[in-house]
Amino acid sequence: MIKKLSFIGVLALLLGLAPNALAVVASGQQGSGQQGNQAQVQTIAEPVTATVQSQGEQQQVQTQVQAQTRTETGTVTETPKKTQATVQTNNAEQTRSEVANAVQTMLQVADRSGGIGEQVRVIAQNQNQNEEKLNSSLDKIQNRNKISRFLFGSDYQEIKEAKKVLQQNREQVEQLNQLKSQIANAGDAQTLTEQIRVLEQSNNQVENSLNESENNFSLFGWLVKLFVK
Repeated sequence: MIKKLSFIGVLALLLGLAPNALAVVASGQQGSGQQGNQAQVQTIAEPVTATVQSQGEQQQVQTQVQAQTRTETGTVTETPKKTQATVQTNNAEQTRSEVANAVQTMLQVADRSGGIGEQVRVIAQNQNQNEEKLNSSLDKIQNRNKISRFLFGSDYQEIKEAKKVLQQNREQVEQLNQLKSQIANAGDAQTLTEQIRVLEQSNNQVENSLNESENNFSLFGWLVKLFVK
């Protein structure tokens, strides 16, 4: 009888402690689960953090490379200076255009100037033809082979012919100066005066170019000049 009562008491005690034991076990399992989850989160977070840091480093490196590239490629490049030949070519083309315009204007004045208009027209046409001859001569002189120019000088025969044409131009310009005083219309006389000034400037530029080419240094140019007639 005593044994039965002891067994019943122990059983009751165990039944009373069972809920607490289950709670502890559950709590332990939950704690273990949380620790496992935390460990897993940490394990997952570490690569993410590492990836973020790696991306940040890559972005920083790219920024530095881009900055360096901008510094290297951003160097101001100086505009190549125009050579003397380029400047002379541009000036020659501008002068040709101005002379062509002057000839056209002179022809218009000739149409309005009655009797002397025909003389103005003839001179304007001659100026146009002579301008083409001078341009052709200048091109031949300036495009002469550099070695030939250094050894034998410029094309002195071409320079001589060009100077003859230039002299004709000057004589015709002088005739225009005489004709302009006979033009009744003051506006046309002033217009002709302006075109005469353009022709004179063109003649001066051509003369300077010819003299410069003639006086260029060469080894045997002085000898070649002796045979130019």
